[in-house]
Formats: sequence, structure tokens, C-alpha cells
Amino acid sequence: MKEYLLEIQKFEEEIKKGLKKFLYFFYAQEQFFLFEVGRLIRKNFNSISIEIYDSPEEVDISSFASFSLFTPKRIVLVYNFEKIRRTEKRIEWLKKIKTSINGSVNFIVLCNASYRDISEEIGFIKEIKNAVVYNLDIHEKELPTWILYKASQFGITLKPDVIYYLIDITGGQPGIISSEIEKISLLSDKSHLGLFDIKDILTELGEFTAFDLIDAIKKKDRERAFKILDKLQNTEPDMILGALNWYYSNKKDSDEKVYSLLYRTNLSLRQARSLSLDMLVYELLKIEN
Repeated sequence: MKEYLLEIQKFEEEIKKGLKKFLYFFYAQEQFFLFEVGRLIRKNFNSISIEIYDSPEEVDISSFASFSLFTPKRIVLVYNFEKIRRTEKRIEWLKKIKTSINGSVNFIVLCNASYRDISEEIGFIKEIKNAVVYNLDIHEKELPTWILYKASQFGITLKPDVIYYLIDITGGQPGIISSEIEKISLLSDKSHLGLFDIKDILTELGEFTAFDLIDAIKKKDRERAFKILDKLQNTEPDMILGALNWYYSNKKDSDEKVYSLLYRTNLSLRQARSLSLDMLVYELLKIEN
């Protein structure tokens, strides 16, 4: 029987092949999954070859039209496809992308939307020979499979009772689950973990997660926020950004400045600027209402 693969795992297989397609289009209502795509790209490719854009409007498509044997492979990571508000304009942008196809560029386009919102756009992309579409949202029944996959990225295996315990204590929120799995992997020297192992670990260091940082920011508790950030210094910055992204994406009255701050911090971290998260938290504490 063929092993069942999540969409994100299928994309990892594409990465192993060297990204043979020209256009990879991802959509999801849960923004955390879109953030995971960016993390995989940064993990597997040289940062020099990756160009990151906060929206499609920022991309100079004409600069990708020419092909040279001497040009190194370029990966264009485009966030927030949904910022193009009208379907006609989105398809027009995709048509321009289609005409710029060449063998030295991969477009990775991320869209925070449901199938219903972009069905025409998806239909158009599927007609492009050298393109592929991924729906990253998972059904409730797929959540245990995703948790096993996520745990494997940290080199651990979780027993079924642990998986359902994590779903229960997190409300099934992927961002929180990912944060908890990372914490478990850091605190345990075991590779195969049962429920009693997990409970002991979560009791030991329960207050230090990226989501406790969010809670401190929400309460405008500056001292606690920076104390938690200091305790999270060994946590992968992508996980902290992912949690913040998840929170503000699901917050009804988020200030537009937040998304720009998250994007700029993401770029700064790629350039190894150690104070980026400190500045981000400082700015978010000023914005939070």
C-alpha cells in the first residue's frame, strides 16, 4: 500500500528533485502552513538565490523573462497573493508570470485563501504545463498524520496517546502544536516519547513558549515579554515568527503595520541580525491595542 503523503510532504519531494516546475502555487486558510513553505525553502536553498516579496505587486516580472546559461538558479518567494483583490487582476498577473517562464527561475507563490476564493485562478494555473498547485489546509482526520510529520522534523517519534493529548491541550491549532513539539524535542533525550514523558516535560517548562510571548504582548507587559523572549533564545526564530503570524492573521482588528514588521523581521533574520526579534517585540508592544 502506498504511503499517504501530506501536500507539504509532496512539496518536500519536489525540493529533493531540485524544483523542476516553474511555478509552485500554495493556498491555505491556515497561514501557519504557508509560513512552513517559506521555512522549507530557506532551509534547503542558499539564501543568496532566494528573493522574497511581500506581495505580487512588488515583483518586477520583466526581469525574469530572459534566460542565460550563466545565470544561477533563482527562487522567487511571493507572499500574499490574495492582496490582489480582483480575480481578473490575479489572472492577469499569472499570465505575465506564464510568459516569463525560463529554466533558471522558480516562482513560489503563497495565498492565504480558500478554494472558493480563488477557484478561477487555480483553474488557470492547472492549465499551465510547468506549474503545480498545493492545498496546504488539512482535514481534522489528517491532523495526527501532520503531527507525526512535524515531530519527525525534530528527530522524535510520538506515540498515539501523545498525539491526541497535544491536539486536546492546543485546541488543534497547528502553530501551537508545532511550538510544543519543538519544546518537547529540546527538553527530552528520548527519540520515542509516550504520554508520561510529554506531561513531565510540559510541566517542567510550561511557561516558555512563543504563545506565552504573544500573551505578554497582548497584555502590553513589556518586562514579561522580553523575559520570555530571552528564555526563547534557543528556539528557532521561524517558530516565533510563525506563532506571531498565526496570531495576527487570526486577529480581526490587526494593524496593517504588523504585517510589514513581520516581513521586515523575516528578512533581517535571514541576514543574521540578532536584534531583529527584540525590535519586533518592541514595535508590537507599541501597536497592540
